[in-house]
Amino acid sequence: MDRRTFLKASAGAVAGTVLANQLTSALAQGGLEGEDIANLEKGLQQVLGKSFKDLTPSQQVKLVAPTIAESGANVPVEIEASLPADQVKAIHCFSDKNANPLLFTVVLNGVLPYYATRVRVAETAPVRAVVETKDGRLLMASQSVRVTVGGCG
Repeated sequence: MDRRTFLKASAGAVAGTVLANQLTSALAQGGLEGEDIANLEKGLQQVLGKSFKDLTPSQQVKLVAPTIAESGANVPVEIEASLPADQVKAIHCFSDKNANPLLFTVVLNGVLPYYATRVRVAETAPVRAVVETKDGRLLMASQSVRVTVGGCG
């Protein structure tokens, strides 16, 4: 093996190890691209009087959002809860890095726990759907949205 081949192979191995370690630590922490829990906490406190640790990730909440949005000014979002309509109080939607993390709140009065709209996302960050139940549970689903052009100016 000549020196050039050895250096290329070594550099590739080191880069692979570093990327694997970063990915493993991000997955272990449950981190999503662009996550900003400190900013999200402000919005959660204002709207729900709760913090991020009070949210329960749940398979009962389905969030559909694009993984890549060409423009953050017009990002389609669809939220659905697989709970009986009489158990759901409200649907909230947040984006971690928006100046005001709350995107919208829809208060439901016994209607189908489903809402679809378009939102503004300032930059690459998770979009989070929080379903508030009448018994006080906060169920969450998250989806990272990579924004190629900013939505808030």
